[in-house]
Amino acid sequence: MTLIELVIVVFIIAALALVALAYFRGQIFKGKDAKRKADIQRIQVALEEYEKDHNCYPLSQLVTCNPGTGLVPYLDRIPCDPLTNASYFYEYTDSVCPNWYRIYAKFENHLDSSVVGWVGPNFAFDYYSSSANAPTATVGIGPSPESTPLPTGETPPPGGGGVPSSFYGCRNDVCVSILWDPARPGPECDPNYQNSSCYGQCGLPVSECMSWK
Repeated sequence: MTLIELVIVVFIIAALALVALAYFRGQIFKGKDAKRKADIQRIQVALEEYEKDHNCYPLSQLVTCNPGTGLVPYLDRIPCDPLTNASYFYEYTDSVCPNWYRIYAKFENHLDSSVVGWVGPNFAFDYYSSSANAPTATVGIGPSPESTPLPTGETPPPGGGGVPSSFYGCRNDVCVSILWDPARPGPECDPNYQNSSCYGQCGLPVSECMSWK
């Protein structure tokens, strides 16, 4: 075998390896996205059962995956996102007795037929499911700078988040503004609220804003 023939063989093997790697990587993405859909469906079933018993959907401190027991007995454990291990982003009407909700996720396979475009806070997500009466989410042209991951080597400011946000959380029983973490994406800790009073939840059990990492 000549040197040229050897180079050609190596090139063909490398090309085939790259094709196989891309295929299996895509399959992994599809598998994780399928889990995201199934997770959100399970959470939705629990939310609907909760609403039947309480005439309201729950506030965010009950819909977090750490410790994940907020919806017992409707759901034994709330699942986390398979990539980030963060809670799925739970949005609801601004009320202590929510009458609608949306749950968002960010897919890894952006060619999935369920992708709806960039939606949710900061247009950081591309998939959501909601209660039947929820308003349709606004679709944007792409994530805002606040939801874009930080450049390689750059660290977020102290506090674990990336940039200022319109979200609030309980710290030491006080409702304070918290940051948006672009790596999550989402507010830097759970539970979080889009209300500057945290709906009066600070000081109650499981209300303290805990880092999702």
